[in-house]
Amino acid sequence: MTTEIPREQWKEFFDNLSRELLDWETTVEVISDNNGAQLMSEGLPFAGLTFEDAGHPVIELTVGSSPDTHQTHTIDEPTMVAFEGTGLGPKGVLDIEDERGTKTLVRFIQPFPVLVEYVKTEMVGIA
Repeated sequence: MTTEIPREQWKEFFDNLSRELLDWETTVEVISDNNGAQLMSEGLPFAGLTFEDAGHPVIELTVGSSPDTHQTHTIDEPTMVAFEGTGLGPKGVLDIEDERGTKTLVRFIQPFPVLVEYVKTEMVGIA
């Protein structure tokens, strides 16, 4: 189910998403009338989202965890933010649209295997 996030909740939503899905494997695609669908990144870990609304609204998406893979995508004049969950945990698709109709789709695929192994080890250690 797709949920549109009200603008007044964007900052809090992005802060929560950045905490909950930090280091999840992502695919980022930008779709525009001028350039069609462009794959910005595939398989990079999610590093965070920020929203600034001081006169000129801007959303910044960051993926990658090293200087070689680090990417930042800036979305000027965003008009809509929606999240479509899969019903299986927090994974899903984030849809951000700007005033020109350009869409940025961020697919949250899964935690990186290293994180899953760490969690399994910690859970076994608790017992």
